Amino acid sequence: MIVSSWWRRAVARLRAGAKRKQSGQGYVEFVVVLPSMLLLLFLLWEFSLFWWSRMVVSTATFEAARRVAAGQPASTGYAVYNEVLDAGMGRMAEEHRGDFSIVVQPGMRSVRATANVPYHWPAGLEAMMGGGDVNLHLKASAFFRLEQFFGGPPGVFE
Repeated sequence: MIVSSWWRRAVARLRAGAKRKQSGQGYVEFVVVLPSMLLLLFLLWEFSLFWWSRMVVSTATFEAARRVAAGQPASTGYAVYNEVLDAGMGRMAEEHRGDFSIVVQPGMRSVRATANVPYHWPAGLEAMMGGGDVNLHLKASAFFRLEQFFGGPPGVFE
């Protein structure tokens, strides 16, 4: 009984000493983990902006080609492309215009639209990577058949 009470007191003293020695451990862990968590959050934000821009360029290319294939002139396709970019990217749209073309091929009854847009990191990931120039391009293409009725020779029922 005497040994067990002495043992309990010794263990209690050790636990109290261990708690006193670890009083600043939480702050040190916070200082070590915070920059890596902020970097991870920053990279996640950059990747989501890149992915969003990629989807907007793809949607704009698709919509422009679809409108032209439905019978509207190519100038309407270019206007639709710019409208979708403006709506999806806001102020970033001006620097993401890039090369966009619509080719109508009446002989093949098709419309092809292609976009090749240079992407510049908006929040400064280039500076974090040593200031080097990160050349990324958002590429999209769309192909549609012209939506016209070709009935065949007159007087022949298909």
